[in-house]
Amino acid sequence: MIESNIKNRERRQNIYLLIAWNALLILLILLIQANAFGQYQKPPPKITVLLKNWSVNVNGGQTSFFGEVSLYDDELSEKLSKEGSWAYGFILSRQMTPVFALSGQMLWGTLKGANTRSQFRADIMEYTLNTTINFVNLLMPDNDARFFLYGKLGAGQFQFKSRLVFDDPEKPEKYVESESPEFLYILGGGAYYKFNHAFEVNLEATARLVNNDKLDGTNNNKGDNDYYSYISLGVTYKINNKPRDTRYFKKLGMKSPLIRRR
Repeated sequence: MIESNIKNRERRQNIYLLIAWNALLILLILLIQANAFGQYQKPPPKITVLLKNWSVNVNGGQTSFFGEVSLYDDELSEKLSKEGSWAYGFILSRQMTPVFALSGQMLWGTLKGANTRSQFRADIMEYTLNTTINFVNLLMPDNDARFFLYGKLGAGQFQFKSRLVFDDPEKPEKYVESESPEFLYILGGGAYYKFNHAFEVNLEATARLVNNDKLDGTNNNKGDNDYYSYISLGVTYKINNKPRDTRYFKKLGMKSPLIRRR
């Protein structure tokens, strides 16, 4: 009788241990699954948030100089064909809102011009901080357009090296170089077309108003500063702007968020 009671007690203990062990395993499995799915519901990493709304633009185009050593300031076609030169640049931008964006730009290029007595050529390098205003998003906030118009304002500094050559062979060539960075303002605008969430192409025209009257190697002593224009074509790549595919969220048992991008 005693032996039978001992055996029954041991059997019950084994059953209790088996139940407890299985319950522990089930609890561990549930905790692991909860953590795995919880990871996908956490906010995205800070680096992902910081990279959102950034873009890089590569552009190139034609410059035109306006000053004492230029003949075709009032004739656009002649200006572009006879007094146009080339430049290229890079722009790093952050879209602050659907309307406003901030950007930093670097530009390298040349300027040239001529008059009845001389001709000149200048190498320029500039770095500016700009803001753009998207007129389409400003006037129609809920649009689904692919074509946008924008205005551009900015300011920065530039450096130049100019060489002025006179038609009179008895006059020596004149060289002028900026001893320190000069100040300039940017005013203009453009348009861009959005191909998809990552790539855009834009056409832009801006005037560079410089705080200097020696870009062409001459000075009229009238307080009229030189300036130049830059007409460019560019390609923009938006960093980390690819929306998640709906299948990605279905695999995780989550609903795909509705994402609208401009």
